[in-house]
Amino acid sequence: MKALVMFDSVHGNTEQTARAVAAVLGRMFSVQAVSAEKMAKKELRDVDLLVVGGPTHRHRRSRRLAAVFASMPRKALHGIQVAAFDTRYRMPAWFAGSAAGEIGRKLRKLGTRLILPPESFFVARDIPPKGSKRRHNLERMEPGELEWAGAWAAEVGKASAIVKAGNP
Repeated sequence: MKALVMFDSVHGNTEQTARAVAAVLGRMFSVQAVSAEKMAKKELRDVDLLVVGGPTHRHRRSRRLAAVFASMPRKALHGIQVAAFDTRYRMPAWFAGSAAGEIGRKLRKLGTRLILPPESFFVARDIPPKGSKRRHNLERMEPGELEWAGAWAAEVGKASAIVKAGNP
């Protein structure tokens, strides 16, 4: 079985998370991690599992992910199992937004259903010196989040096997 992990990343945190997910899925699937920029050229024909992740920007998914989704015809993902994640600050989703929820809704509109609920992984906020702007390029994943991403990926792989076996 083939899996594809598609991600968008600005400062590297979502890419790091996507690669952690891909590493664990690689134990169960032939897997490839692809940035949203390169996704337009990627065929989904032989993909059994698609995992999509992106940063939460202004309470939503990124523009690059939105562009990839906009380029896909309706029902383009019919028959493909999917999962969604985002990276964001640790605060309530109703306050900060969650790209994962929006990604999940868009994936369903493209003809599929999520095999697990969308998941968030957290980025530690930069605390700049007084009077300075936040330095997003210095922000990194919170301790333990990449390990959690790997554990979540293992659950995605298990859920995929259950769905594939016809026991949803």
